[in-house]
Amino acid sequence: MALIALVSAASDGVSTSATALALSSRQSVLLAEFDMAGSKLRHRLLRGIHLGGQALDGNIGLHKLAEAYWSSAAAGVQDLAPQVDQHLWPLDDTGMRLVLPGLTDPRQASSLQELWPSLIDVLQMTDHEHHWDVIVDGGRLAWENGRLHRLLTPAPVLHQADIVLLVVRLADPASVFLASTAIEALQDELGQHGTGARALGLLTLSSGSRREFAPHEVEAKFEAPILGSLAWDERAAAYLSAGGAPPRNLARSALLRSARDVLGPLRAYAQQRRLHMEMRARQGVSPAVLHQVRQLGMRRHREAS
Repeated sequence: MALIALVSAASDGVSTSATALALSSRQSVLLAEFDMAGSKLRHRLLRGIHLGGQALDGNIGLHKLAEAYWSSAAAGVQDLAPQVDQHLWPLDDTGMRLVLPGLTDPRQASSLQELWPSLIDVLQMTDHEHHWDVIVDGGRLAWENGRLHRLLTPAPVLHQADIVLLVVRLADPASVFLASTAIEALQDELGQHGTGARALGLLTLSSGSRREFAPHEVEAKFEAPILGSLAWDERAAAYLSAGGAPPRNLARSALLRSARDVLGPLRAYAQQRRLHMEMRARQGVSPAVLHQVRQLGMRRHREAS
């Protein structure tokens, strides 16, 4: 499957877009709410979703996972997966769409720095071994000395993502302008510290207005590919953003239908990038090293037999 992170240069519907992708998936999916400004879902959409008759409270979520990590580390336990499982919440009633709710207070972000490597391992295991989609709400970008801010962004997760989608609202000139100023910095960040500059793509939000920027203009201006486009259906978006009573035919809304159309190509692009990186890694190994590895493998095979 794929590890896909969504971010924005402004408040451009990242949370709503990430939720739409998660709800539209026909496969098992984990939505990780890593907006360091704090969780939106727990106070909106998740208010009406109960587990075992209980409402979501402050004892569940990313901030408590940090506490569990330190307790496990003190006890010599390295596997974080059981703790992560205890802090997941249903996104709907299907049982195949789960969410890791985010922080209850932005000040909790400082407690996550030691947690990230172990949490990333769990996310990648969920993706690679269990074949779930993992969608990350990375919130709004913040910078520090030309780098992603280590506290105000989930930078380690963005570095390891198969795809990082910069969300751009085509009808909003400010969204387009701010995204254009962030593109080069984000490409440099992913090129130097992530899986490569080509991990970055655009996710455009279109309301169908004639006043919108044309997608081909944005793609040319940014020198980054548009990897997907969501149809901004106001009724569906309002529900995903605020919660409450779901609109009729939510699954057939333009927003969720376009999200379903986007997911397949995103998975394919993620797999293509993984294959490319694997081939590049193999090419970087000298023939002598490859020969030694093969000889060691043959020797171990003979010893085992």
